[in-house]
Amino acid sequence: MDVLKKECFGSFVVTYRQEVIDSAFVIKQLSNPRDTIKKGRGEIKILSAGDKLLACRRYIHGGLLRGITGDTFFREKRASAEFEITMFLEENGFPVVRPCGYITKNNLCTKDLYFLTFFEENALDLLEFLKSARRKERLRIIKSLARFLFEMGKLGIYHPDLHLQNVLVTKATGLLFLDFDRAYRKVVTKKDMENMFWRLNRFAEKKEKAGELTVTAEEKTLFLRTFEQLSGLHIMKDMAPQLGSKRLFYKLGWFLESFLYRRTRRANG
Repeated sequence: MDVLKKECFGSFVVTYRQEVIDSAFVIKQLSNPRDTIKKGRGEIKILSAGDKLLACRRYIHGGLLRGITGDTFFREKRASAEFEITMFLEENGFPVVRPCGYITKNNLCTKDLYFLTFFEENALDLLEFLKSARRKERLRIIKSLARFLFEMGKLGIYHPDLHLQNVLVTKATGLLFLDFDRAYRKVVTKKDMENMFWRLNRFAEKKEKAGELTVTAEEKTLFLRTFEQLSGLHIMKDMAPQLGSKRLFYKLGWFLESFLYRRTRRANG
């Protein structure tokens, strides 16, 4: 386990691994980063750290709660838990983007939270990769994804919010996983794995509805069969009858999210 440092800069507290980084300089860049990358509902700030680059992600709430609470937190637990899990996975040989630390900004009664990782250059998230890859490449990477999710379960990590933009594809290392916000350690059951797969499917179908991606029945079957061969669990026969009702819940959730966020944007505008 790495030795952790904690430094204070006014209302900011930086908790980080014992790496050679200038944490004061990192804080100064929060309001004026080197670059920003739009990612899902938020953005990634690219910060300089000596001869390295850091990716800085601000925490915001997900789901329907996001329309009410936005990026307001009362404890730093979300960030510290993700940091601990990501380091645990790295120490056990699981391919993750290397974690650096996290930042807490203490307001009057609330906190702003930021997560820091070393930036992976020349990488695509899995969504972008699947959009442009050929059939053979897609099938290869889908089998690899199933294998790594099996390994994650063996390590006792349950990730209820895993989706295609939480995985990077690089030429050097293949798949790299990131964004373990809301993941936690437990004995991972068959039901847990099914829940993770439904989350992946929900994301894929949302992107398909938006015209951004198509995942074929062949690819979904390959993913599930690969996992079944590794785990010995019969997932497909239990998931198939639920598909219709799941799609109804997807549509209801998407409608409520769009309605709530539209009203919130109008109120804030």
